[in-house]
Amino acid sequence: MNALLTVSRMLLLPLLLVSLAACDLSEKIDTQPLREASSTPAPVVEDGAESDDINALPEAVMAKRDEILTVLEMDSIRRLVNLADEYDAFRSNYGDLRHYDHWYILKRAGIDPILATKIILAEPYGVKDFGAEKYYIWPAFAARSVEDLDFSRLSFSERVRLQELLGEDGLARLQAGESYPGFRLAIRQDGTWVYLLQDN
Repeated sequence: MNALLTVSRMLLLPLLLVSLAACDLSEKIDTQPLREASSTPAPVVEDGAESDDINALPEAVMAKRDEILTVLEMDSIRRLVNLADEYDAFRSNYGDLRHYDHWYILKRAGIDPILATKIILAEPYGVKDFGAEKYYIWPAFAARSVEDLDFSRLSFSERVRLQELLGEDGLARLQAGESYPGFRLAIRQDGTWVYLLQDN
């Protein structure tokens, strides 16, 4: 009986090896390393720092930024106003104009607040820590002090970017010692949309 089992195994072994070779799946296996969820926390951008790393934003800030971008894609001032109106303390201007009136006046004057907001949200952001509150501000230039916007401290590429954002008049105002005069947007660390302001 044992001899019969041994003979059977010897006959089946080559068949098994042939069938395994025929079922070679090595070409179908993804040789890329498995992408595991990162256990490393995203880098934190500290006060006064600037970053273009969207993944370093707090989740609430990233969610609000994405929501604003979604509304901007609708190309509707009314929808932008509806989003801004969700926050009682939101500011769109330094006077008492309603958000819609202010943004509509800008658009009639040739300054499209929707396009301007898309442009600044594509820029790096800055972080301002006010102690109890931390703001994430676009563009990062708007988070800088007047001293840090002095032309002697700016690189050539920064001057080019500022010219694209502000134009010649805005650059002249910076050189005259004013704070950042262009469109700027802030979202608080908890996801509250604080302002979308133009000028200073």
